[in-house]
Amino acid sequence: MAPARVCKQLCRPSIRRGRPQALAISLLICVASLNCASWSFVGLVPVGPTLAPSHLNIRNWKTARASRGGEESTSLQVGDFVQAISPEDDQRYPATIDKINDDGTYSVRWDDPDGGPETDDVAADAIKKVIVFKDYVVGDDVKAASPDDGGWYPGVVGKVNSDGTFQVKWDDPDGGPETNDVAPKNMKKINVFRDYKVGDMVEAVFPEDGRMYEASVLKENSDGTFQVKWQDPDGGPEESGVSPKNMRYPPIPFEKLEVGQKYTGTVVSIMDFGAFVNIGADTDGLLHISRIRNERVEDINDVLEEGQEVEVWVSGLRDDGKFGVSMIEGRLDGAPGGRRKLTDLTAFESFPPEDWLEGFVRSVLPFGAFVTITLPSGESADGLVHVSQLRDGFVEDVASEVEVGQQVKVRIMSVDLEKGKMSLSMKTGFGSGAPAARVPVDLAAFEGISSDQWLTGKVARVADFGAFVTVTAPAGEATADGLVHITQIKDGFVDSVADELQMNQEVQVRIQSVDVMGGKMSLTMKEGY
Repeated sequence: MAPARVCKQLCRPSIRRGRPQALAISLLICVASLNCASWSFVGLVPVGPTLAPSHLNIRNWKTARASRGGEESTSLQVGDFVQAISPEDDQRYPATIDKINDDGTYSVRWDDPDGGPETDDVAADAIKKVIVFKDYVVGDDVKAASPDDGGWYPGVVGKVNSDGTFQVKWDDPDGGPETNDVAPKNMKKINVFRDYKVGDMVEAVFPEDGRMYEASVLKENSDGTFQVKWQDPDGGPEESGVSPKNMRYPPIPFEKLEVGQKYTGTVVSIMDFGAFVNIGADTDGLLHISRIRNERVEDINDVLEEGQEVEVWVSGLRDDGKFGVSMIEGRLDGAPGGRRKLTDLTAFESFPPEDWLEGFVRSVLPFGAFVTITLPSGESADGLVHVSQLRDGFVEDVASEVEVGQQVKVRIMSVDLEKGKMSLSMKTGFGSGAPAARVPVDLAAFEGISSDQWLTGKVARVADFGAFVTVTAPAGEATADGLVHITQIKDGFVDSVADELQMNQEVQVRIQSVDVMGGKMSLTMKEGY
């Protein structure tokens, strides 16, 4: 197990009033940090269609409300923490009630004026009171803002102070102070799952390098940790005691998801159009605002909070590995019944698993890559090359192995006609079979061709992201395929490649770049230089 430092992300966005684009960037930073490996195991509960429903208790609900704001502006008092709409840009920002005005408005003092006015008079209907949870007890798991840098980090409440603050003992002080006194408005409760059972397969943080590995639960220790046995100790200890904070159940593979399955999930991020919910799968599911309630939801922040547990149903599955969820049973995506149109894979079912097919990578996701393949008889379909099937050995990052548009050689591992899914492999697995990836084409003849010289080519394949065009060097000594990306087909927006180009169509292209080592060539059909 190679050593690697566990990353520590700052979760507090720097809010810039008067600059909406910076607010959007801050939201994206928050979403990214919530998906960071160092946080992914915090508060993660086992999910699945067989689990009983669970809801936040009152303490947890109040904590969630405190993190987002959500009560209407009734009974506002001087000193109340609020989320108020700035008159300058109509965005919500944290503030404190400074004064109650005679005309019914409220003077609010912004937490971060960022060069703007420190106070503004705001109407009551533009204010939401933030309920600050103050009932933390010793031993509560929390995320809290460090006074040193404003970053949010995991810790445990060690003491309740007389001034209303709480002493937080940091899980990983990282050279800083081991404890800090933190105000309750800068704290959030973390729900840590502690009900693991003997024999459960989990992913846990290896104490020696801080990375997560597969393990099985042996027993629960008297100090609240769990003794786990590592699946591949690789020369290290065969078992270790691990805190439940540093454990989680393995992600549910995308191919195991089915429309209509019910899960208990956790809201990990909120946008104007909906929320992303972690149900324990490889990626988070999109909960559109229209699938939260039967009634129209005007403001998603009134009904959902980050960290809130919700019961959802898988509402739709996309071919690129993304999926939707719904809080309303039966309200599914797309066509009646919510199920995507299944691909007819009958022709692929009998194809020998030891035979290789050439394909190209259609999309790359954290858990694998979708590859489009064509049978000798002409039928085409997409299949999933799971991360474990990219090559022999451990693959940490799919994007470092393959990229969109790359040509690869794959074998068909399995075909599920009922679900319209096909599993592929780039691993050899059969004696001296063909190599997993293609041998790079010799593009040396194209390297010296000027970018202003037009070549006549023929469309070999059409994909969502562009078209592969076969071109011949001017001297006729070499022929190869190059990619015309969708943005290089013509000036202006192209909605569909298939609307612009067809198989065997003759086109005029210019060479943009040649990667001789990688065996890749980029082409353009646009006239501009």
